[in-house]
Amino acid sequence: MPYCRNCGSEMPEDARFCPSCGATIEAKTPATPQVAETMFRYIVVGLLGAFLSVTISFFFGDVLATISNSFYFIPSFVASVVVIFVYRINDVKDSLIASLTIYLFAEGIIGALVLGQYYILQTPYEVFWEPEIWEVALYSFAPISAIMAAYLGVKIGPKKKERVLVSRRRREGPGGVIYNV
Repeated sequence: MPYCRNCGSEMPEDARFCPSCGATIEAKTPATPQVAETMFRYIVVGLLGAFLSVTISFFFGDVLATISNSFYFIPSFVASVVVIFVYRINDVKDSLIASLTIYLFAEGIIGALVLGQYYILQTPYEVFWEPEIWEVALYSFAPISAIMAAYLGVKIGPKKKERVLVSRRRREGPGGVIYNV
């Protein structure tokens, strides 16, 4: 049997009001997960961030290449922070999913562009460069930088204003009417 949240007395299963204090009982509605809508939102955010990352790579790739070829994750890092800020994602879990989605899509788009270029030009894809151990370590740093971008985006982003609903109750005797002021 359920109990009243206001006074703690037992109530019937189908009660709309508490028989002891008269408090209204909220009807429990099952939460319907909106998985398709949530996934669509993450895909849109990921694609927009990935295109921003590819754009940054296109315009500033030469600058990054002069520093080192190993800092390839910087455009995705910047794009993740910008997208999390612009979309006002305040939850760390949501920002982490958005950031990882941006990194994943950016890698896919850049890989498709590079391999597509080799295919269109009909030149063999050859590697003329042997990576050093520190370059391998920086390559594995990309997921960690995605986590850092998610955290940074939440910290610098604008916060949602929380509404506080203040309600005072006044009771008239046992079993009386409850007034909201």
